Amino acid sequence: MASLDERLGPPKDEELQDHEIFWRDHYEWLQDKGYRLRPRYRPGWVPSWLGTDQWSFGCEDAQYNGVVEYLMDAIRITDGKPVMLRRPSPSPSHELRIIQLISSFPPEPRNHCIPIYEILTIPEANEEGRNQIAVMSFQAPWGGPNFETVGEVVDFCSQVFEGLEYIHSHNFSHNDAKIDNIMMDWYPLYPDPPHPIRTSKKMDWSGPSKPRSRTLYPVKYHFIDWDLSRQWDLSSGIPPRLPPRYGGDSSVPEFRNNEFCDPFAVDVYCLGNVIREKFIRGEPALRLPPRRNVEFLAELVADMTQDDPIKRPKMGEVVTRLAEIRRGLGWWKLRSRVSDKTVPLIFHLLYSPFHWIKQLSYIIRRIPAIPDYTRNNLSYAQA
Repeated sequence: MASLDERLGPPKDEELQDHEIFWRDHYEWLQDKGYRLRPRYRPGWVPSWLGTDQWSFGCEDAQYNGVVEYLMDAIRITDGKPVMLRRPSPSPSHELRIIQLISSFPPEPRNHCIPIYEILTIPEANEEGRNQIAVMSFQAPWGGPNFETVGEVVDFCSQVFEGLEYIHSHNFSHNDAKIDNIMMDWYPLYPDPPHPIRTSKKMDWSGPSKPRSRTLYPVKYHFIDWDLSRQWDLSSGIPPRLPPRYGGDSSVPEFRNNEFCDPFAVDVYCLGNVIREKFIRGEPALRLPPRRNVEFLAELVADMTQDDPIKRPKMGEVVTRLAEIRRGLGWWKLRSRVSDKTVPLIFHLLYSPFHWIKQLSYIIRRIPAIPDYTRNNLSYAQA
């Protein structure tokens, strides 16, 4: 006999999903704390498309995240700044303690942990144990717009490598350094904040979002999602070990071999695999094509993703080796295109004159080939 859910069919757009009920029920409390949720979560919400001929998908209040249950966007009322709200996992997860640790780190170039503004305590006990809400910097997916030049790729790799080194230097492992657990500040690239669910639209739904060039508007990248992270006491000399099959990257060799893992070596593999899938080899399942002109990363990434974890470099070595590679890249290489390898070479060559006209304008204006986000005013993301 079919279950009730099967008989009723999938949820309708005008009905809140189960995980959204919490946010509706805490709308007014969050507003009192200084954070306003989108109209969809206002008590008594009536869908804007009801009684009209509008398609629900085209309406802002039909947008919701059906995958991540404990994350919600909001606006800080005092200054109109977009933020993200996260309900950390309860014990035995170390997420709340890691978030508290991260919030104590000073803002500095090597710190690529997502900025944490404050931690709220929910007034009533929750049976799931998720009794806090971490207020974090609002971020955008790092994969779009496309990387245009080798210099932009070098900047990304430099930031995430030094970011993971910084994390490891505090004796904690990320444990899920996969492709969608890296994000970027929205404000340099986007004149207006993008919508948290449909980043192709502005947050206020007034039109399409229009990201700018990473070379002209350098961006800072951040690690997110501390649900599986751990801080380790390394003073005993006993190497940390975790059972396999944690995190979202199932390709880790130790997982396939069902071996206990060095979490720091797994982090190195996972981040190397991010670079491999995004730029070098591509990943059809994620619609990521391989890119041209990134062959200089191949040897380092191959070492980071070796099957034998003992042979993988530590993150300090990775940072040092990338810095050496970076010094060896000339201006022509750094300003070269990282076009899609699946597109025939003839089209790459046909577009090249337009690309180099743009690069020439950057040279004349003294725009560096490798973006440097420290030129930006960092106060927006950190405040």
